[in-house]
Amino acid sequence: MKSPKALRSIFGSNKQAKETMNSSSEDAFEKPEEMLRDLPWLSLLNDKVFRKVMDGFECRQFQEGASLLTEKDPDNGMFVIVEGRVRVEVRGISMNELGPGSLIGEMAVLTGYPRTASAVALTPVSVLWIESARLKPIMKKSAVLENGLWEFASRRFAMNLLGRQEPYNQWEQNIFIQWLATGVIKVPDENGRINLKNKVGVLVTGAAELKDGSAIISPATLVGSDYVFSNEARVFLRDRFPKLA
Repeated sequence: MKSPKALRSIFGSNKQAKETMNSSSEDAFEKPEEMLRDLPWLSLLNDKVFRKVMDGFECRQFQEGASLLTEKDPDNGMFVIVEGRVRVEVRGISMNELGPGSLIGEMAVLTGYPRTASAVALTPVSVLWIESARLKPIMKKSAVLENGLWEFASRRFAMNLLGRQEPYNQWEQNIFIQWLATGVIKVPDENGRINLKNKVGVLVTGAAELKDGSAIISPATLVGSDYVFSNEARVFLRDRFPKLA
């Protein structure tokens, strides 16, 4: 079982964007190495790979009201919040507020798809930004880093999707988070199949086709087990809670 500290790290009207301050100033604030080493998607890296990621981070600061990411924009990187709070919006609707230690923008980096949400600074914000062009070569050589990012992104997708549905929205949050923390990421076999029997599934990326020919596009929860998945599909799976079996 992950520690409460580690679990918290896993989950974690539009204003006109204001000018970014010290957008790449390395001396604006120090990189918080201790905080970064405690983040689940970085905690298992060996020192060599961790240093490469650290070297790729740029310190950036934003004023209150500034836009950090914009929905539907192409991928260009991701960031970790060091100080301040950020609101995540989808089609102008507030979805979540995130603070220090939170990672934002990783799904676009992983998939290459356009941004699925916007991020707006609720307070003055300091972040560590890393460009996709710097991160992807490191990921290519480090399965631990790539898998860690996929696990992080997938659990967050599962939390956002399942957390609004019954019976999960009736659970105490700490029980729900601990239940999600032991989920796994699966890819389809050579026949496009993933074993979903007695599982709760969330399609994180890719598509799934049913027997009747209808298609499901990510992100989506999966009901039943009879799907054929696209090659690039990734599915978050968790054994059903005993009372749900």
